[in-house]
Amino acid sequence: MDDPPRAALLLDLASLDVMSGHHGVRVAHGRLLEQLSRNRRLVRATAYGVRDDDRPDSEQRLADLAAEGFKVIAKPLRRRADGVRRASLGIDIAVNALELAPHLDALSLLTTDADLVVLVEAVQRRGVRVEVVTSRELAPPVLMEAADDVVEFSSLLDLVTSEGPGRRSVPTERGNARPRLDPPPRRRSRRRSSAKPDPEAVQAVLAAETAETTSDPQPPPEKSRTESPPSQPSEVTPAAPAPASVKVLPQEKLSGRAVRKSSDEP
Repeated sequence: MDDPPRAALLLDLASLDVMSGHHGVRVAHGRLLEQLSRNRRLVRATAYGVRDDDRPDSEQRLADLAAEGFKVIAKPLRRRADGVRRASLGIDIAVNALELAPHLDALSLLTTDADLVVLVEAVQRRGVRVEVVTSRELAPPVLMEAADDVVEFSSLLDLVTSEGPGRRSVPTERGNARPRLDPPPRRRSRRRSSAKPDPEAVQAVLAAETAETTSDPQPPPEKSRTESPPSQPSEVTPAAPAPASVKVLPQEKLSGRAVRKSSDEP
């Protein structure tokens, strides 16, 4: 009988939160570990998460993971110079995977982070078969292309879902390193969208116009016999222009004063 392959499971909690929130479920970590280590000799199962002082359930969740068989590696969220709070765990995952590679036949990596593609290829060069547990809807294609096997996260939901609310408040890195669960809200446009006309109303208007054009027009009322025919316009002779009245002004000197008549003049 062949010995089962030696395997390890590296669990990126930030990616697990994104996938479980996308499907609206709550994952039981112990059941997930059982499913991914079936028919294998488990060498190590490690969960990578963050500690957030703003969330009181942070420490409790990490304690539950340790009780369910995971080795927990957690870092506190730190504020960078640009104000973003992050806990860089990618380097911890890479170092642990390369240290475990000589003792493994297979590695299960649960993540949606495209930055770990380099790690997948480095572990493969050491003769280890890499299995990526991810969601095709959330993970980049380059991550799935680099893996030897891809386990669709949605195929495990019936086996690993626990009782309780679908979404849980868990600490995650604040920044652009992890995929977002929900897209940012879109701004509403101030332009009014043009409403489409009602097809029934359009047909009713066309029918009414057709009825008006096809109906018999009413004959115009008969003219009275006593009505005289319109008179023909007569030729109008233009009147002679009236002679313009001439206004005699007194004779003026150059100074503008009127010249008076002398006594000798008649």
